[in-house]
Amino acid sequence: MSYFDILNQLPNTDLYYDEEMEISISYRYKKKEKTIPILFLHGFNGNSKSWAYQFKYFDDKHSIIAIDAPGFGKSDVSSMDMYDIAKVVMNLLKSLNILECYVVGHSMGGMLAQIMASQYNALVKKLILSCTHKGYGMPSSKPLMESYCKRLDERKTLSDKDFGMLRINRMLPGLKNKEIFNFLASISEEINEGSITSGGMAMQTLDTSNDLSKVTQECMIITASEDIVVTKERSSSLKNSIPHAITRELLDVGHAPYCEDHKAFNDLLEKFI
Repeated sequence: MSYFDILNQLPNTDLYYDEEMEISISYRYKKKEKTIPILFLHGFNGNSKSWAYQFKYFDDKHSIIAIDAPGFGKSDVSSMDMYDIAKVVMNLLKSLNILECYVVGHSMGGMLAQIMASQYNALVKKLILSCTHKGYGMPSSKPLMESYCKRLDERKTLSDKDFGMLRINRMLPGLKNKEIFNFLASISEEINEGSITSGGMAMQTLDTSNDLSKVTQECMIITASEDIVVTKERSSSLKNSIPHAITRELLDVGHAPYCEDHKAFNDLLEKFI
């Protein structure tokens, strides 16, 4: 089955307006009665479409909900930090009568997942963190970091297709699977300037070091042997801050194991859940 077919099988997006936080958030939700939902939180090069292989795999097993972070998908651009974003996600879940869920967060989404688990302990039944770290811990007064500013410049000058291809070439320079490359590039080309500013500021001001002692749920940290985005130092720091977490490394994949080796990734999720 082609990546195009996989994407076409996704549920359509819905919009949730949070009156308290004054923001609209888009999301995809596939409900299966009498199951605990799995909440998927995407990375900086993605959106809710990133989880297409997970929607397909868990289709007859679990309810699945995937959120578009502020600035991504059809969600409003926002200057919210991760704590406010977590509150919006919590409010969205309550509006859907979801009082308990498993949370899977990748990269940027993994940072948000850490906050979800630490702030809303009763909501998060189990926590899965994929290729992520604790954030950059920069003061909120600092401007957008240089690497993100460069990404903004590229977004302004490149076509959608060229930008999407550039992002994946830089994230996964050794990727040879054209089907997976096209899958990822087709999603990354939807990133806009609002995506970069919203996501970039939320990540660079975050430091979850003081929050992770509150993560008491069962936790699995997934790393990838060829990940060039999250350094081993940052990954180790996260592991050391959640000493009860189990760790699993996926081999011969880079910063997108959820699709590069979706079978192995999904198998890890299913066994852990």
